[in-house]
Amino acid sequence: MISAELVKQLREMTGAGMLECKKALEEAQGDIEKAKEILRIKGLAKAEKKAGRETKEGIVQTYVSEDRKVGVILELNCETDFVARNEQFVELSLHLAKHIASLKENASKSGSFEDIAQQPYYADNTQKVEDVVKSAIARIGENIRLSRWARFDAEGYVHAYVHGIGRVGVLMEYKADRISDDVLRLAQDIILQIAAMKPEFVSVEAIPSEVLERERRILAEQTRQEGKPEHMIDRIVEGKLKKFYQEKVLLEQPFIKDEKKSVKQYISESGLNFEVVRFVRFEVGSA
Repeated sequence: MISAELVKQLREMTGAGMLECKKALEEAQGDIEKAKEILRIKGLAKAEKKAGRETKEGIVQTYVSEDRKVGVILELNCETDFVARNEQFVELSLHLAKHIASLKENASKSGSFEDIAQQPYYADNTQKVEDVVKSAIARIGENIRLSRWARFDAEGYVHAYVHGIGRVGVLMEYKADRISDDVLRLAQDIILQIAAMKPEFVSVEAIPSEVLERERRILAEQTRQEGKPEHMIDRIVEGKLKKFYQEKVLLEQPFIKDEKKSVKQYISESGLNFEVVRFVRFEVGSA
């Protein structure tokens, strides 16, 4: 006879349902370690069946180390919006971010699930990351996929932000003389700008030359089709490029809290020695 206490203990250890735990313990003749193995085998089999199902929902998760020198952002996908809000799913996303942050081999890299799947899991090195995700798939009941991640190892500091229920997230590296309340407020203002206005480059100088040349060609052709004289095209194109900068370049964008100023002006007027080094913005489903 399998006691209710033993069933409860196995459930707390594995997260499996009461009936599944009872059946596993009966099969294992009360041996809790063997029952755990049975549940894991069954769970992984279920997970394999779910692995081909489409994952359109999910969340963006971030993690920043206590010294603000290491930061991780990732997008974890599932099948339904309901599961995207599930506590176990959210917890899994945070643990995966911590895992990426904890291993030196992930330093200053970006990638997908395949890049970390075979790594020993940071919280239990008897399991691989792949095993942890498969167990979660079996427990939660939907296919789960880590579609992308990025890790910053900063000379300065990192700052992270996730908007609302996790549809949008930003990871930013910046340089500052120190960490203080005013620096953190400025970092938060800039990261909110990135989340809301979707810039692609930190500065005009950071735009790759091929991107700039392509934009110039497009704008020149558009100007010709508008019937403008050939000798005026270069000047008109340079004017149109300013609008391109204001849309795509963080420092040139109008600041969301005061559109009369650019982000560059706002940083300058803060009086702080603050420099945005790089950023990455994830939005669920936009990869």
